[in-house]
Amino acid sequence: MVLPVGEAGEGSDGGALLVLARDGDEGAFRTLVEAHRAELHAHCYRMLASWQDAEDALQEALLRAWRALPGFEGRSTLRAWLYKIATNAALDVARTAPGGSFQRPMARRCPPEAARALRWPR
Repeated sequence: MVLPVGEAGEGSDGGALLVLARDGDEGAFRTLVEAHRAELHAHCYRMLASWQDAEDALQEALLRAWRALPGFEGRSTLRAWLYKIATNAALDVARTAPGGSFQRPMARRCPPEAARALRWPR
């Protein structure tokens, strides 16, 4: 089993955090995913064009990641793995939305103050 060291914690021992998280340590998992949370939310928002739907997709993605973490083999970075899970969660949200479309009413768009708070990936 290969675990990427330092990738998740940016300067900290991400490999040790990953081992702890895989063993059920919720605090370690929170620390690992918090570094990616804003960009994952932005990713979901770009897919769904709805602040609320993006938040729902992100919550579902993080829950899926927590449940699947024991099976994470480290063949990709944690970030790439989380992006894949978030993409699938956003697609599921889009499929279950009324009309099954990516189209959203303007009233559900991201409020301007929330849009300014998003950190876009570099």
